[in-house]
Amino acid sequence: MKRSATRSSTLKAWVSIPREIRKATAGLSPRALGRRGGREDLSIREHAHHIVEANLVASTIVLAALGHSGCDFDWSWMMPDLRWMRGLGYGRAPVGPAIRLLEALAGHVAGLVRAAPGAMRRSVRLVDSPRARRRRRSVEQIFGEECEHARLHLRDIAEAKSSGRRDG
Repeated sequence: MKRSATRSSTLKAWVSIPREIRKATAGLSPRALGRRGGREDLSIREHAHHIVEANLVASTIVLAALGHSGCDFDWSWMMPDLRWMRGLGYGRAPVGPAIRLLEALAGHVAGLVRAAPGAMRRSVRLVDSPRARRRRRSVEQIFGEECEHARLHLRDIAEAKSSGRRDG
């Protein structure tokens, strides 16, 4: 496969994440969204919000790369653990608005990427923690990593749907 075709498929896969979340949560009652499972034993609702949050942050990183390729992006402030999720109310918040937001944002960011020459090769140097060594990530790598991250959590959602274990 040609490199440009790979880049195009990576972007298409990333844009499809909101649709995959919607399919995974379709028809679930608020009670069913409380089912727990997966590697981190999160509820379906928490998994969905976590995927959306990760892609909101990834979108911001991509915007930084498009606007100023090679810049540092410090995201060491972010600690998406259980305490973080509780503080944000992920266990109670509706998933519909989050999915709609990500659909709109993915469309917007994809449009910017398609309009910017060489966009998938632009990059940032991520600062993961105050003392950590910066690591370079291209826009294509960011999208690819988020697609894999979403796949893992979507599998966790499928496990939670079949587990029958609920919050509380």
